[in-house]
Amino acid sequence: MPRKQAICARKPGHEGFCKTAEAMERQREYRRSHPHRESKESRNKSNRKYRISSCGLTQEKFDLILAAQKDACAMCHEPFEEGQRIHVDHDHACCQRKNRSCGKCIRGLLCHTCNIALGHIERRYAMARAYLDTPPVQILNTA
Repeated sequence: MPRKQAICARKPGHEGFCKTAEAMERQREYRRSHPHRESKESRNKSNRKYRISSCGLTQEKFDLILAAQKDACAMCHEPFEEGQRIHVDHDHACCQRKNRSCGKCIRGLLCHTCNIALGHIERRYAMARAYLDTPPVQILNTA
């Protein structure tokens, strides 16, 4: 039996999948009956819990690391602010899967800026070391 042909009820040029008017109404009803899912605090708490568990940590271990670092970034030592996103840094050579860690290779907790900088440094370290060891201008200045 062929599928029922449905007409998209969303505005032309929308992103994502098309939805029928019935599907949109079901989604509105679900959101009305489950308001806790939409609160920003609930989403942030859920996201943080997921990020911690995906790094092989429990909330207790995360709190121990945070206390050992005196509630500051392990790299720049700037104190974390309330609600600031904290990145769990781990050795990517140990755990290859993106955003996953075994929990044994955790190096520390970083602020967003240091996490980005460290990522760039790790990917380009060999190239930077080679450049610093033999800069091209040095060859020209010796002649």
